Amino acid sequence: MTVVALAVATSLALLGDLMLYTALPVHHEAAGIPVAALGVILSVHRFIRLAANPVGGLVYDRLGRRRPFLAGLGLATLATLGYWLAGSFWPLLAARLVWGLAFSLISVGTLAILLDVTTPADRGRTVGGYHALANVGRVLVYLAGGWLVDALGYRRTLAVFVPLTALGGVVAWGLLRETRPTVGVDERPSLLTGLRALDRRLVLPAAVGFATFFTGNGVLMATLGLHLQRETAASGALVPLAALTGTLLAARQAVATVAAPVAGRLADRLGDRAVVVAAGAAIATAGFGALAAGRGLGAVVAGVLLVALGESVLLPALTAWAGDLTPPALRGAAMGGLAAANDLGGATGPLVGIALAGGAGLRAAYGLAALFALASLVLALLGHRAGGGRTGVALT
Repeated sequence: MTVVALAVATSLALLGDLMLYTALPVHHEAAGIPVAALGVILSVHRFIRLAANPVGGLVYDRLGRRRPFLAGLGLATLATLGYWLAGSFWPLLAARLVWGLAFSLISVGTLAILLDVTTPADRGRTVGGYHALANVGRVLVYLAGGWLVDALGYRRTLAVFVPLTALGGVVAWGLLRETRPTVGVDERPSLLTGLRALDRRLVLPAAVGFATFFTGNGVLMATLGLHLQRETAASGALVPLAALTGTLLAARQAVATVAAPVAGRLADRLGDRAVVVAAGAAIATAGFGALAAGRGLGAVVAGVLLVALGESVLLPALTAWAGDLTPPALRGAAMGGLAAANDLGGATGPLVGIALAGGAGLRAAYGLAALFALASLVLALLGHRAGGGRTGVALT
């Protein structure tokens, strides 16, 4: 029930954020911002999370899991309300900053809770199951968001999403229980002390997380609408772009819904998380290669689905890998650091992607993303050689 509550609450919390990725690239005028501001609006929340994630991790280690998680869901509702009311750059920027604080608490808390309710023997399977459930919600959001924006308009869609976001807090309030382990929680280390006590091998999964979020949640999500706009214009096809973008992003999540549980079970069975991470990185490299070199909508669809498959294989194993290296008393701090690395990638990815789109071109952006995915493959293989991806080491 804990995993289900997390998946439902986080999916509803993401309604406004995911809709912006779908709609803003082609409906930026409805939000009152120029196209040049897209990169900032889509990435600024991640920059505030660079500082908020480690602090949030310590908050979870000190105060438990339930209260900070519910606070994050409350802030998510406030941010979505801000998107609806904002009619120009600065109010929308302020709402995105609130969302940054909200998702710091939500993402770090989700990771810490998942580690609390699992063991090394079932961690990959459970994390994969969570990703599958959460991705069902994301599929519905992308499909509904894209089609609602085309049918109702940008602002009316956000008006629908505000109460739905609040519903996520109600679900978590009713179903989520405290999961913080009682062993070792009274030590309460400071931020620097906690970080120094962490296994140095965590640097490798953190670096892979940075590269993965730079490419998928950064470059791809920020530029897919523009890429589709240019590809459809070149072919002369007349299609609703927000709906098409939402459908493709929904397909991306649908792939994850199927692949993530399988990858999680495989990571548990092999006992070596890094090998599974490497396989996912190899698939993502092929996907970005297709986006960089291919022509037409078929190449776009193939590239997006390959990237989705690669990320779906990689991410559950990556979380399990980091969790295996983390003692219970430091799970909040460790997951805060991992989330900060992810957000650094997710924050810089849109800026680089949008900048390259206006200069060297989108194909250059996807070529760079392919190189980052290839770097993840190399890092995972290094982790495999160092034994950092293997289960079986007891941490207390």
